[in-house]
Amino acid sequence: MLNEKNMKMKRIIIISFLLPLFLLGCGNENGNETTVLKDEYKEMLPWKVSTKKDGITHILGVDIGDATFKDLMFKLELLGEPALFEASNGDLSLEAYFGKKKFGVLEARLVVEMDADEELLKKMLKEQMGRDSTPSNHWKYSLSVENTKLANDLRVWRLIYLPITDYEPAQMKFFGEPDEKIQVSETAQYWLYPNRGMILLWDTEGKEIFYYVANKDFDRLKKSLPMEAQIQRY
Repeated sequence: MLNEKNMKMKRIIIISFLLPLFLLGCGNENGNETTVLKDEYKEMLPWKVSTKKDGITHILGVDIGDATFKDLMFKLELLGEPALFEASNGDLSLEAYFGKKKFGVLEARLVVEMDADEELLKKMLKEQMGRDSTPSNHWKYSLSVENTKLANDLRVWRLIYLPITDYEPAQMKFFGEPDEKIQVSETAQYWLYPNRGMILLWDTEGKEIFYYVANKDFDRLKKSLPMEAQIQRY
């Protein structure tokens, strides 16, 4: 009989082999979904994006552009700590990171950014409780208890979905043909879907990144995209 260590290794090998096959099984050769998955699992797929009448983007069961940070944590059963980030050019942003979690049948990490005006961001910077550096030369500042409470009630204007598994061209077809493509490098392109509040980074040599915003925030998202390299601090 196999001992416990060998059994564990065998399960890891089997999962690693079957996961790409499962992704292909979520759709047919034309990128259309099959009916294999239960409805509640389909709802959590990253290409299951819908737009409400008011332009709010619905993804992973959350209304991006309307939900607060506290709403998002409750809906997705996540617990995160917002932090203030300062870029090398002095730009400030209020974000929270969630580590690897299963959403439906797929695993991903999430980054969300709250909609805070410049005055509030500067207040948080002045009252910060300590800082750390990040690989992308940003400063990450811890918030006071008061400012953490303020952040919890702010609107989430952008959600970033970072899949654990690399996507293949067949899976990218699930998202449909984009309205526009922007070349970032020899291997990477941004795919823009303004009517769906979504932008994808498709990289044949690296990890994919999926961005979601409300329709009214789409131009803001487009202007915020890094054009020289993928996000590194995530």
